[in-house]
Amino acid sequence: MQMIDCYCPVCKHRTHHEVLGEGKNISPDDDYYYSATYRVVKCLGCDHVSFDLEVFEEGNVEYDQYGNEMIVSVHTSYPVKENSIEPLRSWEIPSLISRAYTESVEALNDGSLLLASIGFRATIEALCLEKGISKGNLEKKIDELSKKGIITALDCERLHAARFMGNESAHQMETPDREHVLTVLEVINNILNNLYIIDKKFKEVIEYHFKNYDDFQSLLEKGIDEYKKGDEGTVYLFLPERKYRKEDLDKYEDELQQRIANKKFTRLAVLPKKPESKFRQVYRVE
Repeated sequence: MQMIDCYCPVCKHRTHHEVLGEGKNISPDDDYYYSATYRVVKCLGCDHVSFDLEVFEEGNVEYDQYGNEMIVSVHTSYPVKENSIEPLRSWEIPSLISRAYTESVEALNDGSLLLASIGFRATIEALCLEKGISKGNLEKKIDELSKKGIITALDCERLHAARFMGNESAHQMETPDREHVLTVLEVINNILNNLYIIDKKFKEVIEYHFKNYDDFQSLLEKGIDEYKKGDEGTVYLFLPERKYRKEDLDKYEDELQQRIANKKFTRLAVLPKKPESKFRQVYRVE
């Protein structure tokens, strides 16, 4: 059995691989040596089958302890390259954002730093649009994210730095340093993680406590705005998706029903509740 050491995209490091098949190309140019060996390989650790390209080229040299030149081989694994960056993967990130974000990470992994820089700028634009901020240039949009409390003041400064890099790439065709692009990716990952991934986990685990009745009604009205007249449902339908303290809902729903009865709240109507029903009170959007 022929074996080589190469990168496994499942184990995430170099492992022993069995060579299942291979082919080789050698440059016909006698003045410059080049060879490329293409292999289908199987990881002996996890059995994952992938593709390895090993290149010997005169230009790829290292020096031994005595200063002698040595041609060294360069391995490239497919479909995932060694040391590639894994993007955040979550259904919670809106498609408008994830499309620009994922393609930007792919460009970074391909070494296309100019395209990656422009792509991360587009990711910031997509974030602003998803949050309902569409007026003004990107500078004003980022400031608006901070004013609305969507991002912190520190993240606002960081996004402006990312915007400067994206502007230089888009308008002056300046290729940024890889470390700069990686830093921008880290900032964007942090913001997406906070806004969508951690927020979703938090809502699933931590029970929400209303500050007071006004807080309850404010959230309820925002939810009602998403529905049309005649739609029916419990308060859970109209409140943001999260876990709520039952004692809070019981207390503030009683007050809600009193306000509806006194015509102080007219956006919902209380529907007759069936005696045998085990569910919460049902309302109709007015």
